[in-house]
Amino acid sequence: MSQFVSNCSYALTIQTNLRTHNISQRTMEGYVGLAQNAMAEFRPKLNRMLTGNGYLRNPMYMPVLVCALEGKLNTYDRGRTLHYHLAIGNFDRARIDEGFLKQLAGHWIDTEVGTDDVLLVPMSAGHEAGWGHYINKEHRDGNEMCIDFVNTQMPAHLLAN
Repeated sequence: MSQFVSNCSYALTIQTNLRTHNISQRTMEGYVGLAQNAMAEFRPKLNRMLTGNGYLRNPMYMPVLVCALEGKLNTYDRGRTLHYHLAIGNFDRARIDEGFLKQLAGHWIDTEVGTDDVLLVPMSAGHEAGWGHYINKEHRDGNEMCIDFVNTQMPAHLLAN
């Protein structure tokens, strides 16, 4: 995971409205599917915000998105919801301006499960590995599917490195 996240420059956390307190495994599986569908709807909009149409014209411009869905193991805390942690990179940082976060939150809210609880922070140089370790923490606790590989994307030219 650290290898993928090393190509990233921002950390994004986005919450869903899917409360996990005291739910059954079957309900959790349904919630995970809803969250993944919401991310699949949100991802192209995020790509467009980060590169315009550049990622469609040239695969080298595709943003890096490492997506981790967290909260599947926490059914004991009343305040918890499923939420995504993303590491994002391979885009022009100048695109992150005053209106970016508002537009980003709007696109997430437009999904079936998105909320306005969105946090975007730049990663300090050298701390990418720490974020990669953090977003993979549920894997170490038994949630082997915390990384959403369906919605994670890595341009081929970065995979070769």
